[in-house]
Amino acid sequence: MTDQHTSQQRTGTEHEHLDRRGYTHGVKRRLTSALWLARAASIGLRSISIGFVILFVFILETGGDLTLITRPLPMQIALTLPYLIAVLTLGTTAGALLAWRYRYWSLPVRIHQTVLALLGLAFCWQLSTLGFLAV
Repeated sequence: MTDQHTSQQRTGTEHEHLDRRGYTHGVKRRLTSALWLARAASIGLRSISIGFVILFVFILETGGDLTLITRPLPMQIALTLPYLIAVLTLGTTAGALLAWRYRYWSLPVRIHQTVLALLGLAFCWQLSTLGFLAV
């Protein structure tokens, strides 16, 4: 009876080990896939851009005009986000170009990715014009 229990435990741990290995293999495959990275960059671009605008407006509303001069910690965090937006814009643009070149997705998805890339480029240009991105 104890032999059966021991063999069931081994089988369970071996199965669990195989599941973990499969999970890490899937994560490694996704992190090296241009398709997945392009989608992740576009999702990050949307989220960080909206978050930057909301955070910046909130900090200015609660702290007043002196927050631009004194730069408390929340303002310092908000002022680093445009650089992350620029990096994500480059990733989204590269993903859109690769999607058109290798026909990764359907036509509506490629158009959507291209529009996001163009909006990201326009937003980065605006951030640069306003002085948030040092060129």
